[in-house]
Amino acid sequence: MADGAYRWQGHAPAPDAARVEAIDAGYDEAGAHAFAEPARAAAVERIEAALAAARSGDLGEAAARLVDARSTLQGLEPAALEPRRGLAGLFDSRKRRLTAFRERFRHAAALSDAATDLAGRVEAAAGRSDALETIWTEVRDAMVELDAHLLAAAGRLSGHVPADDAPPHPLEARKASLDACRAAALGALPLIRGAQTVDARAATALKACGDGVADWRQGWSEALGLAGKRPKKVRPDRDRLLALRDDLLGRIDRGLAELTASGARRAELETRLSALRSPL
Repeated sequence: MADGAYRWQGHAPAPDAARVEAIDAGYDEAGAHAFAEPARAAAVERIEAALAAARSGDLGEAAARLVDARSTLQGLEPAALEPRRGLAGLFDSRKRRLTAFRERFRHAAALSDAATDLAGRVEAAAGRSDALETIWTEVRDAMVELDAHLLAAAGRLSGHVPADDAPPHPLEARKASLDACRAAALGALPLIRGAQTVDARAATALKACGDGVADWRQGWSEALGLAGKRPKKVRPDRDRLLALRDDLLGRIDRGLAELTASGARRAELETRLSALRSPL
């Protein structure tokens, strides 16, 4: 497929005929037991690289940051801006409460730190996806090389007629081993794509949370009279403060749900990649 569609469908192009001929010309009967070892080893190494890449990135840590951010956010209750009722309210001025609430808002460091951390994790996910894309291509190319050796082996075996009581030709067993490696490489291709999808979904959820923190901070800064030139009198809109906080809480909750689902999916992909690798 000259348009490159096979890259996404997981299909490898047919081996070059000249490459098959070169392999056949260099065949050594005495080394049949180790035929195509470099090609086999390269495919195994690429599957191992895919497994290592899929294991990198700690979604648990990202979830912990979101949980901390959620706890901090819940501690910023707009109701604290309203003076208490009754006698207690006589010594509880609105201005004093606004000043105290502003300080708590300024020192909500967990949210600022979380936003910075989430941005870094989104960037890391993009880098991991690029690395997996490279590995995907290398696994596909390793399959092409294995196919060339398998064709050369099939050609050699087609002219071999063993006696009834003779043991199987060493190249038969070797070909079976190469077939198994080729099947594992083919099976790894959709799993690598799956790992990329997991990263993409998690990164989207984390970015939504990071953007939500920025929107919340800007909105609350404006509502509390901390953005630009300070007005002489500030009467925070409690409904706006609550709406901004609830929007961010919703983003965090959706992010935590996505990280839980992504973590389970990643664990499944790791298990399946490991199962492909272990018998090789």
